[in-house]
Amino acid sequence: MDSTNTNVELIVQQGENVLLSMKDLKKVAKKNGKVRSDMYERYCANLHSYYVYTLMDPEIENAPEVVDFQEKLNLFRDYFKEVTKDFESTVDTKGANEAYDNVFPAYNAMVSALGFPDKQVTAKKF
Repeated sequence: MDSTNTNVELIVQQGENVLLSMKDLKKVAKKNGKVRSDMYERYCANLHSYYVYTLMDPEIENAPEVVDFQEKLNLFRDYFKEVTKDFESTVDTKGANEAYDNVFPAYNAMVSALGFPDKQVTAKKF
């Protein structure tokens, strides 16, 4: 890609931040209450920042690997949407875990396409 290295580095770093907040949210998926809701809000905030960074460069924004990563992140997010309305809601943890695992191959494909293959991670080692 012809994007500036700074933009790409920001996107890769923010993608990693999203993964970290996703990991923390997954850990509290079975819990009810404000802690889980707060983790969901943190995840959404990191996700929003990631989206903003991708908008800085149309080539990056429309790259298939970036779009796929975003779609996988949104699928994970969808399992937690109710927690902002109902602190006691039940999360489909099996589905959330599957969605979580599916994010990592998409992240790895994205960072490789952006020129940072050394930033690849796995769900088990992250």
